[in-house]
Amino acid sequence: MTHKSVEAHWFTLGKHFAHEALQVDRFRCVSKPAVRRMWKNQTNEHGEPLTQFEREALIERHCELFGMWPQ
Repeated sequence: MTHKSVEAHWFTLGKHFAHEALQVDRFRCVSKPAVRRMWKNQTNEHGEPLTQFEREALIERHCELFGMWPQ
């Protein structure tokens, strides 16, 4: 039973990181003005509130572009 539990945890973690990687990739080419706008408004490129995954990906993109954590 423990073996299946460990496998289930790894499966869940794999899905989590795959989803997060998609979000990071989605924001990889976003311009500086778009990153500023999305962070200021806390919305994604469609004007919808950021999910936790999107927020983390946007922070990563902001750091790439501006060399600092968004404020």
